[in-house]
Amino acid sequence: MRELETITEYNDAGVTLWSLRYPGAFARGETADAAARKLPAACRRYRLWAKLPTEADAAGEEQVRCTRKIKVDAPVEEGFTTALFPEEKLALDMPQYTSLKTLCLMSARDLEALFASIPQKDRALLKSRRTVYGKVPVTAREMLSHVIEAQRTCAALFGVDVGESRGLLADRKRLFAGLERQPGYLDGRIVPGPDGELWTLRKLLRRLLWHDALHGRALYRKAITFWQKERIKNPFGFTK
Repeated sequence: MRELETITEYNDAGVTLWSLRYPGAFARGETADAAARKLPAACRRYRLWAKLPTEADAAGEEQVRCTRKIKVDAPVEEGFTTALFPEEKLALDMPQYTSLKTLCLMSARDLEALFASIPQKDRALLKSRRTVYGKVPVTAREMLSHVIEAQRTCAALFGVDVGESRGLLADRKRLFAGLERQPGYLDGRIVPGPDGELWTLRKLLRRLLWHDALHGRALYRKAITFWQKERIKNPFGFTK
């Protein structure tokens, strides 16, 4: 039986479990047990998408083991996250960075491919609602625009101006190019956000993968209720 080491991010209303082995792989629930039941499937999907070895899939059920818990003020139950993991304060070496960069670029490309397959990009797919952070995007175009704008905000935190948007993947390439021009960009420096949230490069890479998957999953699951499943591209390997 394989163990999935996780970090638990929680508040009084919800829990997100994060896989330490697979940056960006996560599961949410009202309780840690509820999230733990979902995490093995999320990690299997991630391994298949990232073309990682899948021997563990045939080795039986995976056991979730929490290594630490981090309580946050963010509304975790609404899908938000602010935690900085202790492991994310460590410097990256070039092979680690290159591997994560490749995944982040592939993720942006795949989200754009999913978006392009949506027949009516301005059709409301979700009910309109608001959270403490504002209006939830409800159309395919709004979802992609939200991911692009969030990426722009993250880039600015790290001193990178991506300029006028040319699309998610093009902007992400410019984000990485800007990071790579900075001396010591792999050294694990902590970057404070204007709201007090702390960031590092490792956290940025995890959050890019997470945000793509979060909105890609919502987009795919809603789209296949409006149009034939065969019409909607699913490069991430999402299930209903």
